[in-house]
Amino acid sequence: MSFTRTILRTAMTVLVLLAALPVPAAGIEYPEKPVSLICPFPPGGSRDIVGRLFAATAEKYLGKPLVVMNKAGASGVIGMQAALQAPADGYTLALISTSDVSIVESEIARGRKPAFTLDDFVVLGAYTRSPLQIVVPQASPWKSVDDMTRALKSQPGHYTYCSGGMYNVTHVAAELLLRATGTSAWLVPYKGAGECIPAVVGGQIDFTTQFLSSTISLIQAKRLRSLAVMGSERVLPDVPTTRELGIDAQVYQMLGLAVSRGAPEAVVERWKKLIRQVAEDAVFVRGVEATGDTVRYTSSEDFVRYWRGDSARLAELLKVLVKEGKP
Repeated sequence: MSFTRTILRTAMTVLVLLAALPVPAAGIEYPEKPVSLICPFPPGGSRDIVGRLFAATAEKYLGKPLVVMNKAGASGVIGMQAALQAPADGYTLALISTSDVSIVESEIARGRKPAFTLDDFVVLGAYTRSPLQIVVPQASPWKSVDDMTRALKSQPGHYTYCSGGMYNVTHVAAELLLRATGTSAWLVPYKGAGECIPAVVGGQIDFTTQFLSSTISLIQAKRLRSLAVMGSERVLPDVPTTRELGIDAQVYQMLGLAVSRGAPEAVVERWKKLIRQVAEDAVFVRGVEATGDTVRYTSSEDFVRYWRGDSARLAELLKVLVKEGKP
């Protein structure tokens, strides 16, 4: 009798432990409800714009709504933490970017423990790869990077640039540009591109480095001017690249999805396949290209490899920025 009770107690303990684990999702069992995609920046930035295009396309393959939730602040940290703290059941994903490297490395450079690292997540893959560009108000007297460089050198520290957050990719990209051209300018950080860009359009800020998806409509409307693309290939026919200009300042980002570690393997594999499906979807491709971005599927392994390489490159610059007290 005591043996039977022991077996029953053991079985009940196992059942309780199993109930606490994420439920494996396979086939039609997942998803059973809408899935949240956390964007760690405000509406209007490249991650938000392209992320919403992805969500709208992915819904037809997933069979359930994908709801983009903007949780902005602290250069993306608040949103990434929210994704990390959510249950690892596959119902909360993060819109991740290789540009998040700069946030992680800036914390390390300041002797702090990062709020999140790549190892906290399972990367599911990426669907775009895009360079930043240098943009100024349409009314700016600067018609080229040479014009801007001459002005910056004539009055060091006089002109301003804005970023979508302290030490985020738009901040770091601008610093790469300034150092490559031997110039300086004052940083004005905002919570995201959605706040920074209007300040440039209005002429309160002299220039910024941003992704084309968040500025293309303003460029086409003649409210912003693009001086150069920070890459090796032209994305606008009349706009040169920094490589063409002999400036060693190339910065790209890959946009994709990640889930906190512990998610069921079946869910992880489902999303890996779905990201490739969306990246090959003609409607999605046309939508992204209309924003000026480029669709390029990247596997989770290649995303991680690129992150590690960029991490090593930017770590040194961020150490210098912290040592110099910027800011």
